[in-house]
Formats: sequence, structure tokens, C-alpha cells
Amino acid sequence: MPQERTESEDPETGVVRKIVETVDFKTDKLEEIHEKLNSLDNRMERMEGKLDKVITDDTSESDLKDVHKRILDLLGSWMSTKNLAKIMNYRQEYVSRKVSELKKMGLVEEKRDGKSILYKRKGGVKEAMEEND
Repeated sequence: MPQERTESEDPETGVVRKIVETVDFKTDKLEEIHEKLNSLDNRMERMEGKLDKVITDDTSESDLKDVHKRILDLLGSWMSTKNLAKIMNYRQEYVSRKVSELKKMGLVEEKRDGKSILYKRKGGVKEAMEEND
């Protein structure tokens, strides 16, 4: 009998619960579980690709620069992408990608706080960006 989703259940747990409910565990078919998980993974990759296309199609290069600058301005202290997204009124996925780009550029550092990852701009970055304006 399917279990109902609880209020505290996160979406990922709900997806895994649905997969478990659709797999016949009596037959011990691990292959079937792997196929369903691979199918879900492929669907997620396609959705991420579509999201990237929507974001980049509607965003010019100057907008990307402005988003990066705004994120750096906000990252004066440790902050999660979830909080950044709320402040900026953007989707968390978009902000997470932009923070990742800044991290690859060496402009942002990260630290783990329990299950969360917090980000902060590296010292001197804001001043260097202002000099280049």
C-alpha cells in the first residue's frame, strides 16, 4: 500500500519513495531498481539542460556580469545559495550555477556547515572588481 507524503518530506525523498513503491522487492530485482534510477537520472539531466537553455537564451552577457557582481556584493559573509536566491528573487538552481562559476574563477570560497554549504567572496575580490569597472 502506497505511503502518503509527509509535510517534512523533501522532494528527493518523495521520488525515491515512489521508485521503491513501483519496484517489486519480493523478486529481488536489483536490475529493475537500477534501470528506474538511471531513467530518473536521464530525465533530470534533460530537465537541467532545458533550464540552462531557458536561462541563457533570455540573458545577455552584460546581465551575466551584473548577476555575478550582485552575488559577490551579497557574499560579504557566509551564505547559502538558498538564502541568496531568496534575497535576489531568482531560482536557487540559477543562483547555484552562478556561484559555481564564481568559485571556478577563484572569486568565492566555500565551507560546509552540517548538511549546508556556505559561500563567501574571497578577500580583496570586491575591490578588484570595482577597479575594473
